[in-house]
Amino acid sequence: MTEIIIDIETIPDLEYGKEHMNLNGLADEDIIRAMTFRFLQQSGSEFPPLNMHKIIAISFLKVSCEETTITSLSINDHSEEDMLRTLHEALQNDISKLISWNGLTFDIPVILIRSMIHELISSELFISSSKHLDLKHEISFAQTDKIQGLGTLSKQIGSPGKPLDSGKMVWDLYLENAFSEITEYCESDVINTYLIYLSYQLLTQIIDNNQKQLKLNELIEFIQHYNPIHMTLLTKS
Repeated sequence: MTEIIIDIETIPDLEYGKEHMNLNGLADEDIIRAMTFRFLQQSGSEFPPLNMHKIIAISFLKVSCEETTITSLSINDHSEEDMLRTLHEALQNDISKLISWNGLTFDIPVILIRSMIHELISSELFISSSKHLDLKHEISFAQTDKIQGLGTLSKQIGSPGKPLDSGKMVWDLYLENAFSEITEYCESDVINTYLIYLSYQLLTQIIDNNQKQLKLNELIEFIQHYNPIHMTLLTKS
């Protein structure tokens, strides 16, 4: 069985702000400020509606009996359209399961909306609810507003948690052109999600303690060669 753990990072859709909100000519920082103020007025939250996000990074961890790999795509190297096309093509094969944290209410809708804007054909994995496990939705019995975020639960199961407190801090990194830091943050989210997934599998008796440790060892071996900076996530606090 192949499992895909996915995460995206986004900023407000600056192009929409320029073309349809009379913000053309402003610096990106000022466009973000103006757009988030408009969102705050409309909904009481600065966080953009699902259709007002632009994807700037995608990471997915692929785990199978043959291999463990991480693939990351960044707006620094690819257009949003190319990132999404690559994502859909990579997941077009027979993938057994998609795992996310809050994917039902954020990542997957944003991926589908942005793919539709670019007139792309979606991988079946993103439109088949039977193949998607949203851990936040699952462990809260759909009471997602009653459970805190990925970073908090990661700490509770023994991981150091997320390197950034809020996804909004990604906007600051984007304005600073800190694309490698954004990618590392996105990768840390998929790793933390996978660690929670292993605990969930143990909870539901899909795996036992020995199998969980084996999977952790395989992840550690991969991370040591891929990017040792992520080893801090695998150190029990």
